[in-house]
Amino acid sequence: MKALHGGYSLQELQSALAEAYKYEGLAVVYIPVYCGDDEKGGLGVFGSWNVGNWCESVQAEKHRIGL
Repeated sequence: MKALHGGYSLQELQSALAEAYKYEGLAVVYIPVYCGDDEKGGLGVFGSWNVGNWCESVQAEKHRIGL
C-alpha cells in the first residue's frame, strides 16, 4: 500500500495522482479540505458531516429545517 499527500495546489494533486496510478498496489491519496466560516470554502449550502461529535447537532438541524 502506498499513501500519498494530495498537496495544496493543482500541480501537487496531479503529481500525487500520477504517482498513485503508477504504483502497482493499493494507493491512497489524502486530499486536505477546508472546514470553516470563510464563504469561499463552502458550496453555499448547509452541511456538516454526520459523524463523530457532530452527529447529534447535525440530526437536530436536519429535523429543525425539515429534512
